Amino acid sequence: MVETPLPAHKEFKEGVIVNFPGQGKPIQVQKLDLPAIESMTTATGGFLPFRLVINLKLVDAEQPNTVVSVFDPPIEVRVRFKTSDLANAAKARKPLCLGFWDGTQWIRVTPKDHKYRPDPGPSPQAGGWGVFSISQWGDPTIAVGT
Repeated sequence: MVETPLPAHKEFKEGVIVNFPGQGKPIQVQKLDLPAIESMTTATGGFLPFRLVINLKLVDAEQPNTVVSVFDPPIEVRVRFKTSDLANAAKARKPLCLGFWDGTQWIRVTPKDHKYRPDPGPSPQAGGWGVFSISQWGDPTIAVGT
C-alpha cells in the first residue's frame, strides 16, 4: 500500500496561504464566512483592520467536528497585501500590519509574539506579503485583517 503524503498547505483566492507541515495527523483548513466588522470592536488605540481578509478554522480531517487549536510545529499564515492596504496605511500614517480576532478582541500580529515579518516578494509596490506563525489560538476560528 502506498501512502499519500499529508497535505502541508492550503491556498485561498483571497491571497492567503496556510502552511501546516508535520502536525502528525491530517489537518483540514476551512474557510468560514466573514463576520460583520461592526461586531468586532477593539480597545481604544488597539488594532482595527482596514480590511477583513479571511476567517479560518483548522480541523482534524478524520474527525471534522474536532477543532485543532494547538500546532506543533507552528503553522505559518501568509497574507497578500493589496495596494489599497498600502494606501490605507499611508493615509492613516500607520505601518502596514496584520491582526487577528481572538473571539473577543483584535490582536496585532507582532515579530515578538507571532514571528511576524513582511515579505516584499518580487514586487514590493504590489503590496507583498505579511507572514506570521502561531502555535495555538484560543478561539476555534481566526479572522485575519490588514
